[in-house]
Amino acid sequence: MGGQRRSKAVERKRFASAVDMAQALPHLFKPISSSPALIGEEQDSLAQCEAAVETLKGAFWAAGKALQIIRDARLYRETHKTFDAYCYERWGMERAYADKLIRTWPIAEALLKKQAGGEVTPIGVKKLNQAQVWELVPAADSWDADAAAFVYDTVVEVNGADVTAAILKGAVGALPKNGEFEEETVADRIRDYFAKLKQKTQSSVSQRERTADEDPIAARAAKAVQVQWLRRLAAKDQESAAAYINHIQRQLDELKKELLTSS
Repeated sequence: MGGQRRSKAVERKRFASAVDMAQALPHLFKPISSSPALIGEEQDSLAQCEAAVETLKGAFWAAGKALQIIRDARLYRETHKTFDAYCYERWGMERAYADKLIRTWPIAEALLKKQAGGEVTPIGVKKLNQAQVWELVPAADSWDADAAAFVYDTVVEVNGADVTAAILKGAVGALPKNGEFEEETVADRIRDYFAKLKQKTQSSVSQRERTADEDPIAARAAKAVQVQWLRRLAAKDQESAAAYINHIQRQLDELKKELLTSS
């Protein structure tokens, strides 16, 4: 009963922002007791972490940090045999998704520190989303979270503030796959990637303009399919892109049968 009262008191604590909540999380990445039951300090830590996980939709990275603490300190052990079972039964979350959140939070925190000049503050929180940060994970895996933050900032510098997950994926894919992290080399690769992307886009526009001059019907057909949107969708989810194309094809087949087939 004492543990329950202690947990409720922690849950009622209010923070000015998700950043404050994340900063206040205990630095607890290993168990502090070997007993099956949680001791008082661990009960407090679990309640604090679970309050952070509840902010998942608004601050995914705070939730990820909290989940890592729960996993590494085995704060789930009093009620669940495994972290997998805890995630699913407590949060309706698959272990794979929890691991994904855990892998992304150091990158998000590094970005916030970089934007705030070394201190973690609410600056930039609303600009980050899970899809964007996930595309930076390969850079963090190859080097570290600070390197991933450098990649993000360089993309913003080169391409402007409109940074999508697909854009980050392309930029990260253009980086060297191994070796030491060198900012100048990475920045050059990113600039080269966007220069080629711009050239490809301009070429595509020119082709459409030539098509419009030579064949108005072909030009109208080209406008009917949102090619750039479809490419972005395919970069995120190939299955959804294929379903969309198949749906369009079925509509075209039905129209062709209805309008162009002689009775």
